[in-house]
Amino acid sequence: MSRSHPPAHPTGRHPTGRHPEPIPRGPISPDATSPDATSPGATSPGSTSPPAGPRRRRTGAALLSGFALLAPALAAGALGGAVPARADSPTVSVNTMRTAWDANEPGLAPAQVSGADFGRRWSTAVDGAVYAQPLVAGSTVVVATSTNHVYGVNASDGKILWQRALGTPVASSTACLSPGTGIISTPVYDKATKTVYLVSKSGDGGAHFSVHALDATTGASRSGWPVTVAGSPVNSPGVPFNPNTSAQRAGLLLLDGAVYFGFASDCGVGTYVGTVAGVNTSTRKLTLWSTESGSASQNAGVWMSGGGLVSDGSGRIFVATGNGAGEGSSPLKGPGDKPGGHFAESVVRLGVNSDGSLAPRDFFSPTNNREMDHGDVDLGSGGPVALPSGFGNAAHPHLMVQVGKDGRIFLLDRDRLGGMGQGPNGTDGVVGTTGPFKGVWGHAGVWGGDGGYVYLVENYGSLRALKYSVNSAGNPQLTSAATSPEGFGYASGSPVVTSNGTAAGSALVWSIYSGTGPGGQNGELRAYDALPVNGSLKLRRSFALGTVTRFSVPATDGGRVFVGTKDGHLVAFGRST
Repeated sequence: MSRSHPPAHPTGRHPTGRHPEPIPRGPISPDATSPDATSPGATSPGSTSPPAGPRRRRTGAALLSGFALLAPALAAGALGGAVPARADSPTVSVNTMRTAWDANEPGLAPAQVSGADFGRRWSTAVDGAVYAQPLVAGSTVVVATSTNHVYGVNASDGKILWQRALGTPVASSTACLSPGTGIISTPVYDKATKTVYLVSKSGDGGAHFSVHALDATTGASRSGWPVTVAGSPVNSPGVPFNPNTSAQRAGLLLLDGAVYFGFASDCGVGTYVGTVAGVNTSTRKLTLWSTESGSASQNAGVWMSGGGLVSDGSGRIFVATGNGAGEGSSPLKGPGDKPGGHFAESVVRLGVNSDGSLAPRDFFSPTNNREMDHGDVDLGSGGPVALPSGFGNAAHPHLMVQVGKDGRIFLLDRDRLGGMGQGPNGTDGVVGTTGPFKGVWGHAGVWGGDGGYVYLVENYGSLRALKYSVNSAGNPQLTSAATSPEGFGYASGSPVVTSNGTAAGSALVWSIYSGTGPGGQNGELRAYDALPVNGSLKLRRSFALGTVTRFSVPATDGGRVFVGTKDGHLVAFGRST
C-alpha cells in the first residue's frame, strides 16, 4: 500500500440543513422476514461440500455472461441487459467484474427506503474494527475483523451463530490500519461448497499470512487449511515474499477453482514490493507473482483501497498498482501486449498458465508515470471496474474504468489495455479520458439503466455521476453529469448501486461517508437517487453509523444493507416488514 496520509480531515457539508438520522442504542426488534437469496456461483474443485442449505430465491443468467445486452433493454435505455445473477453477497462489490451493482433489490427501491420504518434493524457487537465488506451466505452474514475474529451472524435478527479467533493480529505500523492488521481484506464465498475463504495476518511465531477456508454454516476450518503464504514469486526467484512489511488489503477473487489476492504495504512503511498470490482450492498449491521482477523494494503495491481483484472471464485477472520506487519501477514506452517486468502505476491483466502460475499478458500505464511515482500519486489507489456489455461499441466491446489519486478517469479496452505512450504522438493509448476531477481512493459503481451511469466518490469532493454515451466519432465516452451537494471526506467508501433490474427510477447509490473526525468519527450511510436532476444528485436518506473504517463498503441483500464499523459493530438496515 502506498502512503495515503491525508491533509486535515474536513466535515461533510449538508448545505440543505439535512442531518443523518440517529441510530438509537439499546433494545432492538428482530426482523425475521429477510429471505435467503442466491444463484449459481463459482466452483472450487476438490472441496468437500456440506449438506444442502435452505431453498434459494435468486434466478438469472450466469455471473459473467449475465451482462449481455438485450434488445428490449436497449430500447428502454438500459445498458446492463439481463439482470446479473449472484450468490447472495459473495464478494466485494457484488461480482467479479466489481461493478458494485446489485440489480436484485426491489426492497431497496427509493419508495421503500423512504418508508418511515426503514432504518436500523439490529446492531451486533464484534471484536475489532471491520475493514472488510460483510458477505451474505444464505441466511448468514459473515464478518471479519482486524483482530482476526470471524463471525457468522443471523441476517434476520443479528444473533451470532458462530465465531472464530484466527491468531494474534499484528499491530499496524501507522494509524492507517489501526489498531491491527489481522483481517483487513474482504473474503470471498463459494456457494457451491458453502466455503468462505479469507486471509489473516498473525504474529504467532513471527509475522505471517494464512489463507483460511471456513464452513460458512459452522465456521469450522476445512480439512487441510489454512495455507501459509511463503516462498518466492515465479518471476522473482531468490526474492522471498516478506510478510513483515506487507499488508493484504485488496478483496479476494474466486476464479476457476482458485483464490487470488494482492499485497501492498502497511501505509507505505518499510521496504516492500507488490505481490499477487493464488491458492488452488483443491490441491492448496500456492503461486506468487511480483509486480517488480527481481526486486524486494520497488513498491508497486496492489491495494486498490480495498477493491477486489477483477475478472471478466476464465484465466483473466486485472489489478491496479501504486507508485514505484527508483528508476525503472514503472513501465517504459511500449505496447501493452509486450509487457516487461516492472509495473508500478499500471493496470495489469494477468493470465493463468496451465501449471497455475501467473504471468502478465497486457498492461496500461500513463505516460507521466515517473512523475506520479515521485509524487506518491497512485494510479492504484483506485480499483479497476469492468463495465457490463452494452457500455461499449463494435470497436471496443469490453470496457474498463480506472481512476486514481490524480482524478483522471481512464476508459480502457480490456482486450487492448493500451501499453505506455501508444496513443497519437506518444499520448496515452486509451479509449478516453475524463477529468481530472478530485482524486479517488476507491472504485466505481455502475448503473446499467437510464442509459448507463458510472459513480465515483471523490477525496474531499462529492459523489460524482458520469453519463455513458458515444461521441460524434462513435467512440465510447464518460462525461460528468452531476455531483452531490454533500461533501465526502478522505477515505469515504466506494459506491454501491441497488435497483430492481434496469427499471427506470428504481436505482439508489449507497456510500459510507467517512465522518467528521480524523479517525472516522460520525460516519454515515448515505443513499442517493441514481438519476441526476439539474446537475445534482439528491440525497434521499442518511443514517448515523458511529466510527467507520477507511474505504468501508456496504453489502446489500434481500432488502437489507449491512455495514461494519471501526468501533466494532455489524449493523443492518432495512424495513421492519
